[in-house]
Amino acid sequence: MPSFPMPFPQMIVPPEPTQARSKQAFERLLLVGEQLLAENRFDEIGVADLAKLAETSVGTFYRLLGDKDTLSRLLLQRFFSDMVEKVETLTELRQWEGRSLEDFIRAMVAMFVAVNTGRRGVLRALITRASQDAQFRDRVHQINHLISQRTVAVLASKSSSIRHPNPTQAMMVVPPVLLGILNQHTLTGSLSFLSGAALEDELVRVALNYLTSDI
Repeated sequence: MPSFPMPFPQMIVPPEPTQARSKQAFERLLLVGEQLLAENRFDEIGVADLAKLAETSVGTFYRLLGDKDTLSRLLLQRFFSDMVEKVETLTELRQWEGRSLEDFIRAMVAMFVAVNTGRRGVLRALITRASQDAQFRDRVHQINHLISQRTVAVLASKSSSIRHPNPTQAMMVVPPVLLGILNQHTLTGSLSFLSGAALEDELVRVALNYLTSDI
C-alpha cells in the first residue's frame, strides 16, 4: 500500500466561537465570502456591506475575523480542504479493484470539473495570492503534489492498460494537464461552447488517448 504525505499544514487557524450565535455568524460570513468570490466581487465589497449580507454586525466581523485578508485565507483553505477530501475519497485503491482505466479517468475528470465549477473568483484569488506569498505558493505545490501522488497510485494499478512509452512520466503528466485546462476554462470560459457533459467527455479523451497511445 503506497504511503502518502500528511495533509498540508493549515495556512491559518480558524476561529472557534464558543457561543451559538457567534458560530452561526461565522458560518454566514464564510458562506457570503464564498458567494462573493464565486461572483468575482470579493475585492470590491467593504467590510460593512459584507457583514450586512451575512446578517451580522461590523463589530462581530472584526471580533471573529479581524480583517478581510483573514476571511480570504480561510476561504482558500476551505477550498484546499475540499479538494484534498475529494481526492482522498476518489483515490481509495480498493474501490478501483476490477474496474477499468477508463472508469477511473472518467471519475477523476468528473471530480476535477465539479471542484472547478463556479470557482472563477477562487482561482483568481489563488493565482493572485500565490504570486505574492511564497508560503501560500508552497501550499499550492503541496496540494498539487498530493493530487499527483494519489492519482498516480490508482493509475499505476491499471498499468497493463497504459501503452505510453514512458508510463510513469505519463501518469504524472495527466493530473496537472487536466487541471491546467480546467483552470484556464474556469478563468476565461475558453471551452464555454461545450456543454458540461461534452467538456467531461473531451477531457476523458485527452487523458485516455494520451495514456493508451504508444506514439
